[in-house]
Amino acid sequence: DFKASCTCPYDWGGYCKHIVATLLALTTDSCKTNQKGKKQKQKVEKILSNIPLDDLKSFLMSEFEENHLLKEHFTIHFSGKNSAARSIHDYKKEINLLYREMAERDGLIRYGRNIDFSYIQDIAERYRRVKNFLKAGVIYQALSEVIAEHMERVDDSDGYYGGEFAYAIENLVECIIDARLDHREKKKHISYHFNKYMKNDPDFFQEYHDYALKLICQSKEDLNHWKNLLKPYLPENLPPPDQWTIHYQAKGLLMMQLHILDNLNDKDGFYDLIERYYKRDDEFYLRYIQRLEKDHKTDEAVRVAEEGLNLFPDHLNKELRRFLCKFYKRQSSEYKNNLAILFLLDKDWNDYKTLKKACSPEEWEQMLSFLIGSLSKTRFGEADTIILICLK
Repeated sequence: DFKASCTCPYDWGGYCKHIVATLLALTTDSCKTNQKGKKQKQKVEKILSNIPLDDLKSFLMSEFEENHLLKEHFTIHFSGKNSAARSIHDYKKEINLLYREMAERDGLIRYGRNIDFSYIQDIAERYRRVKNFLKAGVIYQALSEVIAEHMERVDDSDGYYGGEFAYAIENLVECIIDARLDHREKKKHISYHFNKYMKNDPDFFQEYHDYALKLICQSKEDLNHWKNLLKPYLPENLPPPDQWTIHYQAKGLLMMQLHILDNLNDKDGFYDLIERYYKRDDEFYLRYIQRLEKDHKTDEAVRVAEEGLNLFPDHLNKELRRFLCKFYKRQSSEYKNNLAILFLLDKDWNDYKTLKKACSPEEWEQMLSFLIGSLSKTRFGEADTIILICLK
């Protein structure tokens, strides 16, 4: 488990060749590196064993005067808290300085100029190691807020800084969960993420607060508090998709309500809400058949899924066919046709093997002709897939 960054301009996902080369070098020389590290550790331990305690204290106090970060690490490790009380505003002020140092004269941060947040993340991790989860959470909250507040100044909305925001929120949520708070203590965290969701600034971070709420709200009391916060904002209807902004916001709130009702096991409320909208939106449709399956209404779920293949041929073709495969009899023509179409859509060779196993030799000969014929008719052709089928 590691994070790596490089100053080169590579931006095609994954790690660049410089990081890979560094890791390969470390792997190749790991024995030498370990031996060297072991010798250095033994040398330090020998010195420590011979130093009078007063001299060691004097040295540390002197170092703390020059290195406030070392002092902070020391006090967190041995006392579980910082030497000076620091609020979320103190941490935000410190992180803001990093932006000020990286920004150009116009206040913008150019593409590829990535602020290194590792030292502030390291402080949070030190709090987590001593089980002071709430203090660690304050740091991650400060980091997420500062990143969100500066996104308009950054020429990289969903790249590096988006990833760092996601990292901060994920760790903030983990800290809240690890702290094992009761409902009364959790309420402020639920309200915090709900308010951030409703503020929707910037809008491409909204989903992370929805994610946080779903993980934090586990008890009936948590879910009911979330439900009460949501109630004044619930839309009376779902606007048409061409009114994109208000459609998306209304849909998000309705999906949130469905999640709450589902987890409260309020069947009447869930079905009353979803049956108003499931034929108008593919995500509602999928959620509907999943709930039918959960309530063991298998026949109804299959009927609705088959109907959905015609209602949403472009959006739910794969999802609905995968769902139907769970219920069709293995030797039925519907099952085999479904698998054949799934293979054509996904090129998943597991579907191919399962399909071949389900067919008799005569059926398989016909199915091969169908698969190859269908692949040959695609707009750009599927020569590679056809060759692989022939080879198999």
